[in-house]
Amino acid sequence: MKRLLFLFLLPALALPVCAQSLTSKVKTSAPIKDFRLPSFDKNGKRSIFMRAGEALIVSPTRIDVKDMQLTSFTKDGTGAFDTVILAPSATFIPVKDKEFVSGNESVRLIRENLEVTGEQWSYNHPEKRVLIGNNARVTFQDELKDIIK
Repeated sequence: MKRLLFLFLLPALALPVCAQSLTSKVKTSAPIKDFRLPSFDKNGKRSIFMRAGEALIVSPTRIDVKDMQLTSFTKDGTGAFDTVILAPSATFIPVKDKEFVSGNESVRLIRENLEVTGEQWSYNHPEKRVLIGNNARVTFQDELKDIIK
């Protein structure tokens, strides 16, 4: 009787172990709607905030997004925005202190005094550097005094 009970319970005990090993390998292919991802500096102040209409977490170090709005904040802690980047699609690398975003489609970068548009772009957040590969256009909002004499 004990042997029969043991043979009956053995598969039931093994089931949670098998289920756990299977779930650790499963990755979701369903996108996240209305995605939001804040990032903070070492002092707890907002550094960047990403919004996307849709996001697919490909890995812990890669997120593919659609309808992206990335807001970068000033370092003074006031919560004022420094730069806003808009793109229909992008790949975001959310590694702390190495945040990087890039895309092949169009991009629009907005700051207080200028606006930049283009295609095939990348943004390195720690360096605050934007590279645009094609069709770059820069529009200054400030008055340029004495530029031509």
